[in-house]
Amino acid sequence: MMHGNPNIKFIVAKEAKEIYQYNNKLMMHGNPNIKFIVAKEAKEIYQYNNTKRKLCSTNAAIWYNITCRHKQLTPSYINISINGKNRQCQGTLKIATQHCINQEIKYLYIKKLNEQLYRLHLDCADKWSNTWHIIQQNIDQKLVQEMETHYNNLNIKLDKLQLKQQGTKQTKDYQQRYKFHARTINLTKINFTHEEWSLLNKGLQHSIENPLDKYWTDLIMETEQAIRLLEPKIQSPFRILADKKLKQIKTSSSQHNDTA
Repeated sequence: MMHGNPNIKFIVAKEAKEIYQYNNKLMMHGNPNIKFIVAKEAKEIYQYNNTKRKLCSTNAAIWYNITCRHKQLTPSYINISINGKNRQCQGTLKIATQHCINQEIKYLYIKKLNEQLYRLHLDCADKWSNTWHIIQQNIDQKLVQEMETHYNNLNIKLDKLQLKQQGTKQTKDYQQRYKFHARTINLTKINFTHEEWSLLNKGLQHSIENPLDKYWTDLIMETEQAIRLLEPKIQSPFRILADKKLKQIKTSSSQHNDTA
């Protein structure tokens, strides 16, 4: 609030006491244009919030289906049974699954949420001209947090599908049946992380990456260039995932430097 960026909440008339107290605080800190509104007056804002949430969820569903199609996975909503297990039957099942995924993607693209969101944005900007940018910023921050959780759930869902459908059980049984010597033996008192063990197991000829500070800017620019090559409608979900992955890379690199 002291920096002119309060959290906007839509409240009803029963909370009148808190409204006046909070309004006085905002006016003391240089925010006289902030007005508290009752639920009836916030109809356009609720519609904007819900429409943008639907748009983000639709983009996430498109990304999920495209990823399933690329990795040749069968989403859980597709249930096709076919008699026979020979090559022709399996080929027919694969074609039918791909057709269902393509139809789902087409159906998701048909939704005209962008146009609805644009009209609601104009209405809200016209009605709340002085405070709309603060309200919109608050809505975007909440939606980003919701979408991060949603994409994490979708990634977990994809991992489960991949484990279930690509026969990882055979690989586990093979590893349990045959025991191999460890590629790397630690004779020191240093505790290595999982990433460090993975790097050491790749052998002495594996090239070690440069420090993060040398290629961090190039990594961000190349990631953004790769995202811009995608279709405009699916750039937003991929940009959220890329931002999260870059944060993980930077966090792991700083932790490694601290331990070193």
